[in-house]
Amino acid sequence: MVAPRSLPDATAPQFGPGARTDAYDRGRIDQLAAQWAELGPDGGPGVAARLATLLRRLAATLRAEPFWPLAAREIGAELLSTGLCGAPDRPVYVEDVVAPSLRLLREEAAAAIGVPGAEGERRLVDVLDELLAGVIGSLQERSGADRNGAHRNGSEINGSEINGRNGSATVGTRADEEAGPEHGSTSARIAAVTGRHVHAVYEQSTFGMAIIGLDGLVLDMNAALFRMYGQEGPLDQPRPVSDFVHPDDVLDVVERFQRLVNGIPGAVRMEMRLVRPDSEVVWVHVTASPIVDDAGNPSHLVAVVEDVSDRHRLRSWLQDVSYQDQLTRLPNRTVTEQWLNRAFADDGPERVGICVLLIDDFHTVGDDLGEQTGDRLLLAVAGRLQLAADCHLVTRIGADEFAVLVAGPENCADVGRLADRLQAALAIPFNIDGHNLVVSASIGVAESATVGGSAAELLRGADVARSWAKALGGGRRVVFDPERDATESARFALLSGLRGAIERGEFRLAFQPLVQLADGRVRGAEALVRWQHPEQGLIGPNRFIELAEHSGAIVPLGRWVLEEACGQAASWWRDLGPDAPFVSVNVSPLQLAEPGWVHAVTSALRSSGLPPGLLQLEITEQAVLGDEDVALEALNALRAAGVRLALDDFGTGYSSLAWLRRLPVHALKIDGSFIDGLRNPSADPTDSSIVRALVEMAHALGLEVTAEWVETAVQAERLAELGCDIGQGRWFGDAGPGVWVPELLRRSIGH
Repeated sequence: MVAPRSLPDATAPQFGPGARTDAYDRGRIDQLAAQWAELGPDGGPGVAARLATLLRRLAATLRAEPFWPLAAREIGAELLSTGLCGAPDRPVYVEDVVAPSLRLLREEAAAAIGVPGAEGERRLVDVLDELLAGVIGSLQERSGADRNGAHRNGSEINGSEINGRNGSATVGTRADEEAGPEHGSTSARIAAVTGRHVHAVYEQSTFGMAIIGLDGLVLDMNAALFRMYGQEGPLDQPRPVSDFVHPDDVLDVVERFQRLVNGIPGAVRMEMRLVRPDSEVVWVHVTASPIVDDAGNPSHLVAVVEDVSDRHRLRSWLQDVSYQDQLTRLPNRTVTEQWLNRAFADDGPERVGICVLLIDDFHTVGDDLGEQTGDRLLLAVAGRLQLAADCHLVTRIGADEFAVLVAGPENCADVGRLADRLQAALAIPFNIDGHNLVVSASIGVAESATVGGSAAELLRGADVARSWAKALGGGRRVVFDPERDATESARFALLSGLRGAIERGEFRLAFQPLVQLADGRVRGAEALVRWQHPEQGLIGPNRFIELAEHSGAIVPLGRWVLEEACGQAASWWRDLGPDAPFVSVNVSPLQLAEPGWVHAVTSALRSSGLPPGLLQLEITEQAVLGDEDVALEALNALRAAGVRLALDDFGTGYSSLAWLRRLPVHALKIDGSFIDGLRNPSADPTDSSIVRALVEMAHALGLEVTAEWVETAVQAERLAELGCDIGQGRWFGDAGPGVWVPELLRRSIGH
């Protein structure tokens, strides 16, 4: 494991003024300098120390902001004075040192200097190009000084030159010199490369290099560039630069070439394409700079050429991956989002539509028939969608998701008709590897005006509508409905805060009286939970109980309600004694199925001190029908403990008398929908008959009957006449705080 202290600080800038000055390892710099010094005849500590100084300057150049690679030319010029090429009295051929030096720096400098990432790699290439140019320039200056000295001594030597291909020595003649570099002799073509050392670097460099006249003729190329170009040298005659350059790049090359010819200082860098004689295209990075004469005027151009074809292929591949699905070759989600963003720009269409398709149960194809069959099915689906979409853009935005983008639809119905065509195109079975596969899709449709809308909202709307279609069983299209979405978003917001609300103590209990119809006495009170939401105020159970059921939060919430209700009822019992009302608590089917539910009830009774007979638990038919054996075992245990049990919402399920006889309940609560028909003086005869039958049946089974939704005096009187035992509803009082219940009881007794 790497020690933490050896890891770089990821938050520190790597380039520019804020870059760390200690980003490179000084020990590794010294080690690289010593390794570099060994390439020369004298690998002593003095040479290594001078090379280490150059390496640190090289590191500073790489990290400077703004980045100015030309600074490396001065470093290259000073390389000859470090002793790497031998002492003045014991010189060595520069070609024996410079080419290995460049290889060493390309391989080792990045690690020693600490140049990070692709940007650092690019900078290193540029800096080494300029460093080589500095070496060549220094050699030219030395050669010029030697020639001037020879002239001063009366010598007529023009300078030794090396034939560009075979290395044989030639001596330039005055005729060649008078003919000028723009004409055909070999010595004229490489007049810019003088001296044995300079020419050896030129020939043996791993970089491609070319000498170009000011008229745009390529005079000579080194061996590396000939290999890159796919041809053996030398040139039979000077050739225009345009002969080597891809036609699409010629104008740019000529423009940059003219900048150098016109004396604009500095180097020109560009990526361009060379076209080889076999028509193969080679991507290269070119750094071109002028060679000046003794008067400071440009005489030639030198170009350093690097083959970057592999890098360009990788870049092209990454670009394809970024914008194109690799299986279907359709545009991907990135293109989808970009298209939508452009559509919502100022110059976009007035309206935009989108269909998002999810292939229903696609994963079963791969699971049952294999991944290859699944891929072939996706290819076939993509083809049909493109055919059905006609001129509209089809994209793949997920493993089994596609989108169709519509510019300028007339209205949402127009996009809906397109969705129907897409669904119909998929309805014909696919024959894949001998299997007839039936495919359907869940399609979400969204459409909006571009003014006042956004790409993100439209795409989200289609995704939401697609999820609605999937929830309905798939094989259909659903249009996005903003009102429905707002409702569901509000529900989701409640759900996200539901569990934390229990811990934050945001729930409250209210108690609605259960009144004995015969004498108006309060017999009990049902505990109803409310949520004191920090933003939305007091929220009734109809807005969050279903969410709690689906999320599982009903179990901890139900336990809290039970404990709070038992504690409140225990205070009534301590205040009122034997006359104290019972408390009725609703129980979710999920609670009843919990293994520890019975223990939770008995623990709440024990901790609160409430007598079991003063606790009534209300259950529904669904709570028992889920796992009947488990439910009956729990209910029997609770009844044996003395807890009252009531069957809630009776009459809305599918209970049979035989099944009802098996339930260990004490009471039935008739659903309020039957009570509503009794509110008027002329009662609904059907509802009256149903209520009478339910009351008589319950009494025959020895069960007490409670009627819900009693809101008028007429209902209360009629229920009493029908034999109902207890009434509950607004006629007897709305739900209120627990401290009110004792007073309600005392007033009811007084009544």
